[in-house]
Amino acid sequence: MITGKKLRLAGKGDPSPYGGPPGDLFIQSKVVASPPFSANKYDLTMKREIKLSEAILGTTLSIPTIEKKEINLTIPPGTKHKTKMRLPGMGLPHMKAKGKGDLYI
Repeated sequence: MITGKKLRLAGKGDPSPYGGPPGDLFIQSKVVASPPFSANKYDLTMKREIKLSEAILGTTLSIPTIEKKEINLTIPPGTKHKTKMRLPGMGLPHMKAKGKGDLYI
């Protein structure tokens, strides 16, 4: 969900004080930072430092997800400084379409 998005729930608001039907309920989202993640629309970013030896030789990292699971991320040998790794579909869910954003490490 993106900050500022509005969701309308027709007929789910309070009923009229004069006996009319219930009104609409509007919900506006506000995304709160949840360390270690930061959000940019549907994509998430997480900073993770590795040792020089891990960048040179390669390693496997355990990465937390927003579903509170751990996934393994393989860092290939010879990885350069400030390399971003992309995990497709591990970001925030899209509101009106199937799929999710990506997680960048």
